[in-house]
Amino acid sequence: MVPRSFLKTLVFALPLLVVAFSVIMGGYALAHATDDGAGATVLWWVAMACLMLICVDLVLLVGALGANALGPEDSRQDGPDS
Repeated sequence: MVPRSFLKTLVFALPLLVVAFSVIMGGYALAHATDDGAGATVLWWVAMACLMLICVDLVLLVGALGANALGPEDSRQDGPDS
C-alpha cells in the first residue's frame, strides 16, 4: 500500500511542473527572440529537466496508483460511521 502523502505529493506536483515548464519555455522563447544565446541555452536545459521530471512524476503516479489498486482493500466504508 502506497502512503496517501506520497500520492498527494505526486498529484500536486504534476500541474505545478506543467506550469513551470510552460513559463520556462516562454522565457526561453523571449530570450531566443532577443538574441540572448546564453540565457536561451540555460532556459532550454532547465525546461528539459522540468520535462523529464514531469515524465518521472507520471510514471511514478501510474505505478503508485497501480500498486494501490492491487493491494488489499481498506476496511473503511463510504457512508458515515455507525
